[in-house]
Amino acid sequence: MGVGMRWGFDEYGRQPRLDRRPWAPEAMEAFGFDLWVHHYLPKASIQANRDEIREIDAWCGQRGLTWLLNVEDANWKAGFVDERGRDWYNHGDGRHHFRFPDELLETLGACQHLEGLLYDEAAHMQGCANRMAEGIDQPWVYDPEARGDTLADAADAFAAAVGELAALHAAYGIRLYTEHVFPVMYHGFARAGWVAATKVLKENWSPAYLACAMGAALQYGTPLWVTPDLWGMSGYPGHSVDEYRSALLLAYHLGADCLYTESFTYDHAGDGQGSLVHDRGDAYDVTPYGEVTRWFRQSYVPANPRGYTLGDLRPRVAIIRQEDGCWGQALSWLPDRLFGHRGWRSSSLTESWLRVWHLLSRGVVPADSLSWHGGISQGTAHQLFCPLDGVVVYDHHVGAERLQGVEAIFVVGLGVSPETLAAVEGAVAAGATCVIQPHLAPPQVVAAKAADGTLSQGAGRWVVQADPLAPAVRRAVAPLLPPRDVLRYQFGDTTVTFSPVDGDSDRLEVSLT
Repeated sequence: MGVGMRWGFDEYGRQPRLDRRPWAPEAMEAFGFDLWVHHYLPKASIQANRDEIREIDAWCGQRGLTWLLNVEDANWKAGFVDERGRDWYNHGDGRHHFRFPDELLETLGACQHLEGLLYDEAAHMQGCANRMAEGIDQPWVYDPEARGDTLADAADAFAAAVGELAALHAAYGIRLYTEHVFPVMYHGFARAGWVAATKVLKENWSPAYLACAMGAALQYGTPLWVTPDLWGMSGYPGHSVDEYRSALLLAYHLGADCLYTESFTYDHAGDGQGSLVHDRGDAYDVTPYGEVTRWFRQSYVPANPRGYTLGDLRPRVAIIRQEDGCWGQALSWLPDRLFGHRGWRSSSLTESWLRVWHLLSRGVVPADSLSWHGGISQGTAHQLFCPLDGVVVYDHHVGAERLQGVEAIFVVGLGVSPETLAAVEGAVAAGATCVIQPHLAPPQVVAAKAADGTLSQGAGRWVVQADPLAPAVRRAVAPLLPPRDVLRYQFGDTTVTFSPVDGDSDRLEVSLT
């Protein structure tokens, strides 16, 4: 399947479990799946949980599958108490997140076919303080208010907090995964050893989300997992068959190590529409989305083997940003609470990276939000495509090796580490153009810059501007902007180019040169 790419599905929904459906083995073979993401519903009985875990693991082993145990249930419920009186979702320190008791972690660790645990939409729960969970208001894994942190502390403190959770599970041989419904916190999770999977489709500007996830995976050496999610602002399914097809092509050719679709059988309206398939009880029908899925696995990938990996990516533009949790929620119905803190609000500083996306996409991505949940995109039709040319996002700890050959660097937001700033200085000396906000720039650069903020240094130059959309910035990066109908990345000697078919942003064609 390409270069080591995993291929699977997310089985969102309720009982019966997939492994108890008579047609499931045949469907696994027909679709060529090797990964099942199972949404777990805990039982009060410890033995019942143990039995279910072992049953699923054995069934997967018989079918050549591995599985992820999705613990999203805590996102939507105020609590869960087992037969021994233990609340798995609420912890003594006030935090709210799914946590198996130790005896079940031992059971999970003994599984032969378990990939790990998936904390679905974890960054969302961190940012909204779990207010989706039946109206509670409690911190997720990182509690900035109890710690007394400043926003400047949050990125590193968050990485440490999720690192502690990862270490707890690693003691049982269990790896942690997360899915992102908003384009934040990828780097903190990856830094802590998690696999930070990004959703595409959903309610997001998918190329921007992929750029964030690609940068985190490159910087911290984690796999790139991508899930096309059929949910949308208009309900379910919220995306056309053509848009889904384009999302598969986008993720595949941008180097995904694993690609899985949400969902497999979910029938939101109860009208027999289904997702990839419609479950008829003793048999199943393949939907138009399912036909695309089978075509992709059975026909497209074998005919178009991928000769590169994410590690071959040669970025042209890097955005360096200390994580602050801001994606444009100030103009959203969701709470504007960065990292879930009641006192931390979005500001022109945290929103500055949104203006970078507006610039690099030639104005296609709005300057106020990367999600249809916020900003001027609300109420408009979803759009998969936007023009970009080799853009990735790194955090404030990125090293010099990731900046080699990068032509333009944007340093924006709260802060940057001394080591990363030194790496940026080296990249400028080697020929890069660096657009940087004044409070982040080296003092000697600020002192020597011209009236328009520019300064030549070595083979490159600085552009010191508070506003990434300032005229001097636009002039400096104009040669690096792609045509309005081109989304392009370079992997080794291969250039991957996506373009809309007949101007339709949901129908993409891809060319490799």
